[in-house]
Amino acid sequence: MTSSGHRDSIRSQFNAGASKRIEAVYLTPDVVKQREHAIQRLAPQSGEHVLDIGCGPGLTTLALGAAVGPDGLVHAVDISEPMLALARNRCANQPQVHFEHQDVTLLPHADGAFDIALATQVYEYLPDVDQALRELRRVVRPGGRVLLVDTDWESAVWASRDDARMRQVLETWNQHIPWPQLPRQLQQRLLRAGFTDVEVEVMPLLNTRFDRQTYSVGMLEVIGAFVRGRGECTAQMVEDWQADVCSMDEHTGYFFSLNRYLFSARATGRL
Repeated sequence: MTSSGHRDSIRSQFNAGASKRIEAVYLTPDVVKQREHAIQRLAPQSGEHVLDIGCGPGLTTLALGAAVGPDGLVHAVDISEPMLALARNRCANQPQVHFEHQDVTLLPHADGAFDIALATQVYEYLPDVDQALRELRRVVRPGGRVLLVDTDWESAVWASRDDARMRQVLETWNQHIPWPQLPRQLQQRLLRAGFTDVEVEVMPLLNTRFDRQTYSVGMLEVIGAFVRGRGECTAQMVEDWQADVCSMDEHTGYFFSLNRYLFSARATGRL
């Protein structure tokens, strides 16, 4: 797929309807807890300049803006205009926050422009991860801090009465990004791009009961919207899968687990 074709594919995944569905997932207690942990781990300080890569609906951006205060700056970027619209609305009362539609593999910022940078669920979407990480290193000052969160989608475990159908759905879902198992390589890629002091932490998502205010239940529609009509995933198959999962309860064994990984690092003095 060409770079322009890939950008179009990403935009189609984050149209207005999809953006609202994803925003709802990001507001579940599961994801709120992970977001708060990531921001605490990054530890933004008053007055710092922050790059928020792939800001989505602006939930992290809002917290970063509050942390750096009126003397700081948050520059938030995303490739999806519907996501940016949600984010601009959410952060309308924070003049220190700025939004821009940008390609993260070619950032229009000066070398060392930012003290810290954060990206959640971004690099797994990029065909050229190494170029994006080199660009990240360029715009973060020497000694600056970065924090990346990405998912290994092969770690997804979802109880089902039809395991073959479940595997088909998840394997088809893996086609939504070029790097569905990126965390396995990300530490080495960060080191090659000019980062040091790389630390890795696993952040599991675990749901053991059916609850609409959980990550896994929210993802049923997100995943279903993508896989429906792709390969063997007919509309009926997706509907049957969703109905099966929704019917699982504490007696029949609702269970979902997924591993996200948090990578923290510092920029070296070299480019």
